[in-house]
Amino acid sequence: MFKNNFLFIIIKNMYYKVSYNYNLEKKKLDFVSYIITAYNKRKYLQNVFQALAIEGGSHKREYIVVDDGSYDNTLIILKKFASKLPGKLIILKRGNLGASYSTNEAVMSASGYWIRLLDGDDNVTYKSTSKMLYLAHRYKVNFVYGIISENKSNINSMPFNHFKQSREEGLKKFIKNCPANSSSILVSKKRYIMSGGCNENFISPDQVLFLRLFSAGAAVFLNQVVAILPSNQSKDRLSSQIKRSRYESILALINFCNENPNLEKLFIKLAFKRALSRANTYNKRLNNIYFSSHWFNYILSKFLVPKYYKKLMYNALKVFSGNLYERPKAWKTRAEKICVSNNSIRK
Repeated sequence: MFKNNFLFIIIKNMYYKVSYNYNLEKKKLDFVSYIITAYNKRKYLQNVFQALAIEGGSHKREYIVVDDGSYDNTLIILKKFASKLPGKLIILKRGNLGASYSTNEAVMSASGYWIRLLDGDDNVTYKSTSKMLYLAHRYKVNFVYGIISENKSNINSMPFNHFKQSREEGLKKFIKNCPANSSSILVSKKRYIMSGGCNENFISPDQVLFLRLFSAGAAVFLNQVVAILPSNQSKDRLSSQIKRSRYESILALINFCNENPNLEKLFIKLAFKRALSRANTYNKRLNNIYFSSHWFNYILSKFLVPKYYKKLMYNALKVFSGNLYERPKAWKTRAEKICVSNNSIRK
């Protein structure tokens, strides 16, 4: 039985010759679908939409906003700004199922060749999408990403630096850390879907998504700020909840190894070492324990990767979850709690 639902879907549909609408027509090569997920983001949305309204660029665009079960009248703000946007606004409203589920749902309904992801409290910078589109066409790639920042002061003074990153370079970077979030991404709809999209069992889709996208090949990195984080970030953001954030970062590496059964030894070693290093570091910081099995496993990871390396990676999760493998219920996505989540985007 296939462990990877997405792979099963691909093989099944190849057999039945099912085709999907990836919006590959030439006339859509400059058509961008902005995917915006919003859960109780009313106080941020005015700035988000003002930034979108003045973003600039000559590309065609549409805006798909998923109101993910908000109860703060988010919908009122969305409708208020619809006429100010340089493209059609599509609103998808339903009960709360999480950002990952919402993103996958919106991508499937997108009409553009390109997908620009955006969290409901992040602001695009001037012509950032246009710049990423230019790089995608110049380098003939279908994945470009930039920098996110809270600092607005130096955006306009940053030089237009960019370079192509190979699959190996990208995977090394995002195994070590996740220095970007999904608001920095421009990706073709086809690559997003073929890579698996967001894992709906993760509250934050970022690291899993970057690892999946780089597993599929090269990208271009734009060394400029393409999205501004709010200075008063929502407490719902994963980065503000350190234990859950670190738990998911290790789980993302486990997920990466599980999804790639023929993964090169180099990446297995990097993922294994990173997971155990992070567990040891935070066992000291969070639990004030300096010598433990986590310390021993970390030392082990410096020299070899045992056959049971995944077992040790799963064991590393215990540092953050009260010595349990299983996540606390509060750390699960709403979609996972009610058993409608999927490991990959539904096609």
